[in-house]
Amino acid sequence: MLVLLVLLAQSLSVDIHAHPSRFHRANVARIEAEEIARYRRGGIDVVVCNISTDTPYRGGYVTREGQTIETGMLRAEPGESWAFTLDRLDRILATAASGEAFLVRTPEEALDAKRQGKLAVIAALEGADGLEGEIEHLRELHRRGVSLVQLVHFRANEIGHIQTWPYTPGGLTGFGREVVAEANRLKIVIDLAHANPETIRDVLAVSSRPVIFSHTGALGLKKLDRHLGDDEIRAIAEKGGVIGIWPNGDALPELRDMVDHIDYVKKLVGIDHVGIGSDLRGMSEYTAGFGEEARFDAIAEALLARGYSPGEIENVMGENFVRVWREVTR
Repeated sequence: MLVLLVLLAQSLSVDIHAHPSRFHRANVARIEAEEIARYRRGGIDVVVCNISTDTPYRGGYVTREGQTIETGMLRAEPGESWAFTLDRLDRILATAASGEAFLVRTPEEALDAKRQGKLAVIAALEGADGLEGEIEHLRELHRRGVSLVQLVHFRANEIGHIQTWPYTPGGLTGFGREVVAEANRLKIVIDLAHANPETIRDVLAVSSRPVIFSHTGALGLKKLDRHLGDDEIRAIAEKGGVIGIWPNGDALPELRDMVDHIDYVKKLVGIDHVGIGSDLRGMSEYTAGFGEEARFDAIAEALLARGYSPGEIENVMGENFVRVWREVTR
């Protein structure tokens, strides 16, 4: 274990999808100091902090004024999703302004944060509904610090289609193609989580950079609409991308189940294409052993117990994502 700790201390460990302190739904001014400390205790150096920009269409959040918007399929007024996106981005920026975390755009900036003993945060979108069909909104968000975009979430939007109910046929739209091309130009990482197979295939055909699918499992092991089939896993890997396995307690109740899914992807496409996306504070139940305390170190220990080498663990815990990140931002 000592060799593993030394190795991980020299690399970047990354949670490639999260909502720390539920900043995306709760009315918190910033990501809480204890949440930052929890990530550091778990050995994580970088957290992708996702704004669920389709929230105004669905409800289930608290406004800055303290009003609770109940969950339900709501229809946002024009401009509401954009305003919500900016409001939640402010929570990430306030976290960085506190001095307890660094907002980063590149692996080099993340390494600098680690050297200074600080958590690095990546500002991200979960679902690009907040663009509201305006490419200039993507440029504005990038200017403000956003450097990762998940294209769709829980609704088919102006960009593409989703893998969960309500199912709609189709892939990447014309605007979606524009978003992918512009994201490539701006050096924004693209996340395909929640996208249906048609949208995945279209993005892979259009993008000049590798992409990720941040939080999922293997459909070949567990039938779940949020899991990925072998064809999609292979296609993302062939592009140089990464599949993030998540500690979803409903589907993967024990840490050994998580390792099973990591094993599955490793055997299908190789160790260089697996990562960890916790969806922390975005789920009702977490894999036992990981839990509410976000024990990323327990995942590393479970991989070691399964026979993974320190180098393989280093890759899974973050360096695979860093490779993609470096390729996108080079």
